[in-house]
Amino acid sequence: MNRSIRLLLMAGLVFAAGNLGGCHTVSQCPILQGMAGWSLPSPLPAESENYDVIGYREGIRFYVMKYDDTLYRSGDMLTEAGADALGQLGIKTIITTSQDIQQHQWATDRKMEYVEIPFGWNDMTETDLHRFLRTYESSPKPVCVISRTGAIRAGIWGAWCRVRKQGWSVGKAMNEYYKLQANIFDSMPIVATFRSAAAKAGP
Repeated sequence: MNRSIRLLLMAGLVFAAGNLGGCHTVSQCPILQGMAGWSLPSPLPAESENYDVIGYREGIRFYVMKYDDTLYRSGDMLTEAGADALGQLGIKTIITTSQDIQQHQWATDRKMEYVEIPFGWNDMTETDLHRFLRTYESSPKPVCVISRTGAIRAGIWGAWCRVRKQGWSVGKAMNEYYKLQANIFDSMPIVATFRSAAAKAGP
């Protein structure tokens, strides 16, 4: 069975599962994305008065969004064009969950600071959250946080800024986090860590 047929069959299965209350949409499905090299496009999130959807940019996986004038979010830079796109938005610092020599080079070639705080969906620690916030506070802005798709790991950093820098409640930040396409099932471990860290940090 060739690759195209396998993808079509898997897409049909995931679509059917989604209509029956399954855990993933097609663009969120790690099986389908893995088979497609994480190239299946994600739909843009709904508009909101609390953030701006910048949209798709050449060389960026998925899309770019703006929380405020100091913080943006995107998926990985796939090519130099992605680094150019972030540079055109005025990004001064990239904070990423990925360890990627090529992305690092593209960023530094464009005079952007590049900081790696690596963790996966299942192993983020409270220390990672605190290190991110210290880095965000001390770095030239605007900052762009990136992870593979931008939705789960970079998204949790956006939510952490909402709570720790903008005074949002955890509930409000989590509502936005899921609205911005973080999958509930895949996010369970890091959301648990987020909630624990927020409770310890207090108001």
